Amino acid sequence: MTPSLPDNPQSKQPEIDRVYAEPKETISPFVFNHQVAQVFDDMISRSVPGYTLCHEVLALITQRYAQAGSLLFDLGCSSGASTKVLADAAPTTCKIIGIDNSQPMIDRCQVTLHDLIEHDRVALSCQDISDTDLAGASIVVLNYTLQFLPLAIRDQLMARIYQSLLPGGIVFVAEKITNPEMDQQQAINELHLDFKRRQGYSELEIAQKRSALEAVLVPETELAHHQRLAQCGFEIPQTLTRALNFIAFMGQKPRSNSKRSAHRPERDRR
Repeated sequence: MTPSLPDNPQSKQPEIDRVYAEPKETISPFVFNHQVAQVFDDMISRSVPGYTLCHEVLALITQRYAQAGSLLFDLGCSSGASTKVLADAAPTTCKIIGIDNSQPMIDRCQVTLHDLIEHDRVALSCQDISDTDLAGASIVVLNYTLQFLPLAIRDQLMARIYQSLLPGGIVFVAEKITNPEMDQQQAINELHLDFKRRQGYSELEIAQKRSALEAVLVPETELAHHQRLAQCGFEIPQTLTRALNFIAFMGQKPRSNSKRSAHRPERDRR
């Protein structure tokens, strides 16, 4: 049952993440339940280096590539941070669709994006992103979403996104990545742990959350992500931001049927 919205949704402040602050007898696999939804904004901002920069770059991408009258999708919209970026940066004729398979996250998103929903700027749906009709999209966003999907599904989803996008459309992805070089990966892991400590997380919180995420969040290499985009037909797969073991990257569907699109820099066409 969906809870009723408060009289003044914008007054609700994000809660502090203490999901793993107390010792647990058993660590269950991480899920986006009500407890997580209530603290998600604090949790992700304190856990993901470069989180704010990712949204700043997404705003730039949206301003440049969102096509008037098209749909913009935020797949795995969680509490709606990226959804709001799309709504703020896109032409007013665009409609923004937030999709998440967690009802608690959708409920939270309904609160944080109340005004945008009331003005029909944003629509939300609780469903599996594999079932979402993406036709008419000029931008599809997957921020920290692919990493929670089974590996076998990721190729299928990206291929379907490519087929659904309008010519010239953009897929924008943010992900945690892994490094095939063990020594380099260990160094980055240690820096990421230091980042979490600086955000106020205790050793207990770090250890318990790591156990909860094991086998639930499965990162890939940066190269694997770029290869997937290229194999689907996206042009210029490239990394746009990097902060420790987190990156944001994009690919563009050719503006013509040819994979060698005319949408290349002028210096390449002279």
